[in-house]
Amino acid sequence: MITLSEIENVSGEEGDFSVTLNQAPRYVDTDKCIACGICAEKCPKKVDDEYNEGLAKRKAIYVPYAQAVPLKYTIDPDNCIFLQKGKCGACEKFCPSGAINFEDTGKKRTIEVGSIILATGFQSYDPSGLDNYLYANNPDVVTAVEFERMLSATGPYGGHLVRPSSRLKKGDPDLPVKRIAWLQCVGSREKNRCTNEYCSSVCCMYAVKQAIIAKEHDTSVDCSIFSMDMRTQGKNFDHYLESAKAKGISFIPTKVHSVEEDRAANKLLLHYM
Repeated sequence: MITLSEIENVSGEEGDFSVTLNQAPRYVDTDKCIACGICAEKCPKKVDDEYNEGLAKRKAIYVPYAQAVPLKYTIDPDNCIFLQKGKCGACEKFCPSGAINFEDTGKKRTIEVGSIILATGFQSYDPSGLDNYLYANNPDVVTAVEFERMLSATGPYGGHLVRPSSRLKKGDPDLPVKRIAWLQCVGSREKNRCTNEYCSSVCCMYAVKQAIIAKEHDTSVDCSIFSMDMRTQGKNFDHYLESAKAKGISFIPTKVHSVEEDRAANKLLLHYM
């Protein structure tokens, strides 16, 4: 496993590839790092945590998430005060194993491999441009990936269902979530507001899963899923859907037209037919 690396060049043929890698500096000696977390605790620089979809902050020296492999810290050179301004160095001062190395440099290496797996992944749809859903304007409108992090016990809220808006101001009490609506087909099956005319084929099932987990967190939460169709084409998927209905989750066959902010009542209103 070669981390922090990008492929620069691939040559050769099946069974005999030559791959050139550019490995970025970690600024932490992985042989010395014991992942104690003191460096992150002492680091004064906070930035948005990409893994938690910006719902929390991380330090300039960090591990991406609790189960990261290898479980070794790395320094973000774009946000590290010492690497940017030559000041601070708190992580180096407090590291008990002397693992910090600000003199670390990038490395280029070539390895010989027999086969290559091209795993492209995907990029989630960004609903910021859909002004009718208020995603870019109201913190209580979140994407499915953001809500997934909210549900996680290792996420920014420790698995507690609280409204993101209540965490924007320090000292404000966390407001528990009482009603949750899932708006399906946002960014898909649509040719007027986006270019994805096809069905993503995964949204229905992960919405049902998230609603069930939300109910497990708090049985009093009112969960409603708004969709044009429920596509549960898979082994036992329809049985899973029926189990969600039995748990009191509502399924409303419609596409929500817009979301309106009711500031006086501090809630969101959905408009649909």
